[in-house]
Amino acid sequence: MRGSGEMGNDVNRRRLVLILLAAASVGIGAGAWAWRSAAYPKRFAEVVPGRLYRSGELAPQQLERVAREHGVRTVLSLLDPNAPQSVAERAAAERLGLRWINVPLRGDGSSTDADRDVIRDVILDPDCGPLLVHCAAGANRTGLAIAMYRINAEGWTVEQALAEMRRFGFDDLPKHQNLRDALAAEAQRAGAGP
Repeated sequence: MRGSGEMGNDVNRRRLVLILLAAASVGIGAGAWAWRSAAYPKRFAEVVPGRLYRSGELAPQQLERVAREHGVRTVLSLLDPNAPQSVAERAAAERLGLRWINVPLRGDGSSTDADRDVIRDVILDPDCGPLLVHCAAGANRTGLAIAMYRINAEGWTVEQALAEMRRFGFDDLPKHQNLRDALAAEAQRAGAGP
């Protein structure tokens, strides 16, 4: 026969087990929420249905999901190709049979004419679609590329393109003058207004 002290210990163990199970279930719920929120990269959005997508940096699993669910066949990365995340992404793209194109730009979105020539060629080439354009945050560099598409393919003005960029987190600070100048040059090249 068990003493009252042993029975008290059993009750305490049961309570502890129930507390641990409750904590685990909350953790599982939180983990499931975190997984759902991480299923897509930061600032993932459809720009042109079935043709053009944008986002921040993405993990290999996110790239796989975007390719599977949205049919993405080409990735235009605007990040340093030697960064560990880029190396992993490029390997994932190769494994998935995706075309991976890289035009490394600085974080403020500044670019050269040669950078923009490559970006323009990729974003306007229908054979590159469905296309995902991304940088780290999906704001400055990605904003530049998407604005170039809007100006060249859809006739948007620079101000319309900048307004969309702001909605996606572009700060539009003095340090972004190169980016604004690049968009003005794109508009002039495309014959769109300021």
